Amino acid sequence: MNADHRARLHAAILAGGSGTRLWPLSSPARPKPFVPLGPLGTLYGACVERALMLEPDSLTAVGPAALEGLCAAPGVQFLAEPAARNTGAAVALAAARAWSKTGPEGLLLVLPSDHHIPDTQAFCATIRRLAGLCRERGALGVMGIRPTGPDTSYGYIQPGAPTGEGFSVSRFVEKPGRERAELLLADPGVSWNSGMFLLPLGVLREELALHAAGFWEAAEAWLDGTEPEPYRALPSTPFDRLVMERTRRAVVLPADFPWSDVGTFPALYALLPKDSEGNAGWGPGRMEECRGCLVITTGPRTLVRGLAGQVVVESEAGLLVTPLAGAEELRGPVERLLGARPPSSLE
Repeated sequence: MNADHRARLHAAILAGGSGTRLWPLSSPARPKPFVPLGPLGTLYGACVERALMLEPDSLTAVGPAALEGLCAAPGVQFLAEPAARNTGAAVALAAARAWSKTGPEGLLLVLPSDHHIPDTQAFCATIRRLAGLCRERGALGVMGIRPTGPDTSYGYIQPGAPTGEGFSVSRFVEKPGRERAELLLADPGVSWNSGMFLLPLGVLREELALHAAGFWEAAEAWLDGTEPEPYRALPSTPFDRLVMERTRRAVVLPADFPWSDVGTFPALYALLPKDSEGNAGWGPGRMEECRGCLVITTGPRTLVRGLAGQVVVESEAGLLVTPLAGAEELRGPVERLLGARPPSSLE
C-alpha cells in the first residue's frame, strides 16, 4: 500500500469453521485453515504472510476463543467473539475495533483464512487497486475471481456498469446449480465471489446502520464493556447476505491470479504435486500400484494398494476412503457421522 493507505489499513482474518470440509484432516478443534496440508503448509499461515506484505496498521484474527492458540503469530492480534454468529457479526466486530483506531477514514480488509493464493505479488497489487477504487467511489469493494468453469460450490457476482478499474455490482448469485452456472458464464464479466472485501469504515458503518441495525452497537458493547449478550442475540448471517447483497454501494474488481479455497479433496488434489502415476499426498504409509489417488497417512504401517481415482485419508480423527470424483459432496455424510454441526464463523 502507499503511505496514505497503509497508515489507515486494518486487515482482519476471519478464523473458525466446523472442521467438516476436509475431515478427517480437519476437525472442530483444528479447522481447515490450521491443518498442515503437506507442501502447502497451513492456509492460515499463508494468509498471515500475505496480509503482512501489505504493511497494515493492524492485523487482527477474529474467531472463537478456543482458536486463540492456533491464531497466535507474530504481528497478529486476536479478537475473540463472545459467540459464533457468522461472518456478518465478525466483520462488524473487526470494523468497530478498527474504527477505534482510525475512525471513519480507515479501511478494513476482510480476508477468509482458508484461501490458497500462490502469487502474493499479484494479490497485493489487486488489493492496492481495489483500495483506490473504494476510496474514489465511496464504495464497499469485493474481489472477484475469474471463473475457470461452471463450479457450483462458489457464489457468483454479475457486474453492472463499469466504474473506474472495476464494475458496480449488479447482483450476487449464491452457489447456483450447474445449468445456472453455465448461463452465468456467458457473461464475460461475471466472477466468483472470493469473500475478500475492502471496506471504507465510514461507508461500512452507514450501510450496517441501514441494512443490519444493531450489529455495530453489539460489537461496540462487547469491545467497550465486554458485554456479550447483544452480540449473542445477533442473527447468524454471512456478511454477503447481511450487507453486500442489499447495498447499492458495492463494487467488484476482478482478479487474475490463481485462487482456491481448498474446500474439497479434489481441490486439494489439484494443487499438490503428482508422481508419475498421478498420485498425490504425503505421510509415512506405503502406496503400491495406485493411479490418480490422493493418499494421506499418519502411520508407517499403512498400506494402500491397487486403487485408482480414490481418496484415502488416515488421521487421529478417523479414516476416509471415497472416490476422488464426487468427493466434494462429503459434507452431509461427515456431519451425519460426527453428529450435530457446531455454529461457524466461516459459513
